[in-house]
Amino acid sequence: MLADLHRGLSLRYGADAGALGPLAASFTRLDADPSTRAWIDDCFARPVGAIQLAARALARNVMSDYDANGLVGTHDMRVLGGDQWRQLLDVVTLARLSSGRLLDVGAGDGNVTAELAPLVREVVTTETSSGMAKRLRKRGWVTHEVDLVERGLPDDAGRFDAIALLNVLDRTSRPLTLLERLRAIASPEARLLCAVPFPLRPHVHVGASTIDPDELLPRVPPGEHVWERQARAFAELLFAPLGWRVLRLARAPYLCRGPAKQPVLTLDDAIFVCAPIE
Repeated sequence: MLADLHRGLSLRYGADAGALGPLAASFTRLDADPSTRAWIDDCFARPVGAIQLAARALARNVMSDYDANGLVGTHDMRVLGGDQWRQLLDVVTLARLSSGRLLDVGAGDGNVTAELAPLVREVVTTETSSGMAKRLRKRGWVTHEVDLVERGLPDDAGRFDAIALLNVLDRTSRPLTLLERLRAIASPEARLLCAVPFPLRPHVHVGASTIDPDELLPRVPPGEHVWERQARAFAELLFAPLGWRVLRLARAPYLCRGPAKQPVLTLDDAIFVCAPIE
């Protein structure tokens, strides 16, 4: 497996087909598209500044890293660009989504959501961070300040044709419950777009502290092909029992804007496109 390099960063998009087993047929090989390379270049040109870092450090004394980022406006994220999403989603799905509704769960500051927004007719988001929710509303999106594990959307919210759960599953207290509840508000032909960084390091932000989740995700032991083995475990032990079937799988770096000494921070994402099991 080769790793693409840009500005010395290891950008992993490939996987070992043999280690993926039955999931190999679902794997789509993406690449670092021009917009991703441009985003990386911008991070090197405009890293998070010293004043922002100082303000964030002060905020972290009373709130989580995540809420501090929302308050100060630091460490914006990137998963896939629009062209990469179009490559990952099949033509029929793209045509259906063009007149459909997207729910982005835990949408953060909306930078990741913005790459999906042109593919759909309507965007609805959820956020538990009031600072992030303000940023989402400034973009013109309906935003519910709710943790869907604890409370559902309003009765008139309807169903959704696409549900984005991007780097949230390993940061919620009850990930199994969340997947069950999303299944209930998905339209019959909906697509769940779920990104999770492997290897897993689940934790939940509670104020300025982090705690272990109440519900456990399936985890594989350390060793070779952790990414591939973990993807198989999710497909077989997590998604399928909770009513979701994996249609496509991709690997991509989860990118975050950092300070001058490290302008881009990376994690290794698995991106699942799932459909409801009838």
